[in-house]
Amino acid sequence: MNKKLLSLLVSGSLIAAVSTSVFAADTGVVNFNGKIVADTCEINVNESASTTGTVTFADTYPADYSGDGSIGTSKDFKIELIKCDPLVDKLNLTFSGTTTDAGFLRLENSEAGAGSATNVGITVTNKNGGANDVKFDGSVPDASTDVDNAGSITPTIFNYTANVIQVGNNAPTAGKYASSATFEVFYR
Repeated sequence: MNKKLLSLLVSGSLIAAVSTSVFAADTGVVNFNGKIVADTCEINVNESASTTGTVTFADTYPADYSGDGSIGTSKDFKIELIKCDPLVDKLNLTFSGTTTDAGFLRLENSEAGAGSATNVGITVTNKNGGANDVKFDGSVPDASTDVDNAGSITPTIFNYTANVIQVGNNAPTAGKYASSATFEVFYR
């Protein structure tokens, strides 16, 4: 009986020792790191010396538009970021605004009532890293449009083209139009 008990104890100890070493080999380490950067960029929209700027288009006529998405007029503009944290390598901008389409590419005309144009909207083309249409849903922009941080002295410049477009199958009607978009600096 003592031999059976001793045999069981030895067997149990060996199983416990083997089991412990099997589990001990399945461990590892996960390290986490990053950096917190100061929101130090000064912003200059379209040479306004302000975080708010206006793009004013040339007058157009209904006949200037030829169908849904056609461009009646365009205007280049830029957004400069100055004195950005030099620890940041790449910069970009995210945009938000009220749109007329499910793809969030066409800003709607916010003018309403008598004297406002209809069937018109605004699109913006990002000229940094190719001609990519800006999405106005606040989404993170494609890295191909990132701009290298120029540092604390030279401005980092984002170049865009704003387009007045026909929205829908009917030509725009005469009247005023306006749209606005909010942007936020995105650090990579």
